[in-house]
Amino acid sequence: MIGMELVAPPEHLVEPTEHEIKLLAMRAARSDPEAFTALYRMYFAQVYTFISFRISGHEDTEDLANTVFEKALAAIARYQPKPAQFSTWLYTIAKNCIIDHYRKRRLPVDSEMEPEDTAHQDPDGDPELRMLMEERKRTLREALRYLTSDQREVIECRFFFELSVQETAMAMNRTEGAVKALQFRALENLHHLLTEDAFN
Repeated sequence: MIGMELVAPPEHLVEPTEHEIKLLAMRAARSDPEAFTALYRMYFAQVYTFISFRISGHEDTEDLANTVFEKALAAIARYQPKPAQFSTWLYTIAKNCIIDHYRKRRLPVDSEMEPEDTAHQDPDGDPELRMLMEERKRTLREALRYLTSDQREVIECRFFFELSVQETAMAMNRTEGAVKALQFRALENLHHLLTEDAFN
């Protein structure tokens, strides 16, 4: 995997502007490895989080996150800043990787995931805190299954992959108004599901 480790970027880094990301993507498209490494570190957390809500298991999630960036690296020379922004382009690759993952296992894309075994993921962390976080994650994952596919995708785009409304509209081939309406209904339904524990 292009000699890079799957590690979170330092928290103190200033979030780059859209123009800076565009310049990095253009440099990466011209075979600049430092530019692609910067993009990797910039977006890895979003890719990993997005995948972790669709794929069960830390190792599978990590492997698939690496696959996303391998495919991005292979295709970066063909990347065009317009019409797709880099984040939208990367989201599409990640989404397709998840679909391929399920197809290879002959499972439906929205199939129910088994609870993840996290006992050995963070040996230095607080076990009780880790269990609490994983329980909340499982609860949210379960609630998401009760949304429509469009509502689930808008939540994934906006909050897991951190796309803007404009980027989400482009990724979903919807108008910005439609995205806002979908997001409103999705959050409303999630609030009901999570507060009323309606899926139990």
